[in-house]
Amino acid sequence: MKNFIIALASVLIVSACDNSGDAEFTGNQISYQLIPGNVQGNETTGTLLIRERTGGVAQIEITLNGVFNNANHPAHLHYGSLEDNGSIATMLNPVVEVDGVGQSITLLSKLENGESITYSDLLVFDGSVKIHFEASGPMKDEILGATNIGINGTQNQSYLNGDRSITLCNSEF
Repeated sequence: MKNFIIALASVLIVSACDNSGDAEFTGNQISYQLIPGNVQGNETTGTLLIRERTGGVAQIEITLNGVFNNANHPAHLHYGSLEDNGSIATMLNPVVEVDGVGQSITLLSKLENGESITYSDLLVFDGSVKIHFEASGPMKDEILGATNIGINGTQNQSYLNGDRSITLCNSEF
């Protein structure tokens, strides 16, 4: 019985120390605060986290607070900064409300044009991410939240300070 308890305790200790989920990530990541968009009365807040997975693939995680129940909001990676209103580089998985918080996770290794992209490429990418109110309809170009990424990331503070504002978005390719 004593040996059984020791063996069981050993298994529990090894299981508790197992971080196999972390093995798929390199530990490299960058986080951006989301800028509230232009929807009247919008009080959304959140973050965009880009994590490097083993092999260089980027995992983009969006967390958006203040979304409606059962919300489903399209998200896009755009070329250019928020000021440029550039075309869509690729669609991200939609931000879906789960337990009161909008969440999206996208594994990104290719853009819509077929060009490969890695975590390291995103660090110097001339781009921005925008989360739309709806996929179609009168508010499809309205923005709930957005952020500049890559080389444009340093521009975010002027939006967060209120010195700049996000306008309508080009949701067409």
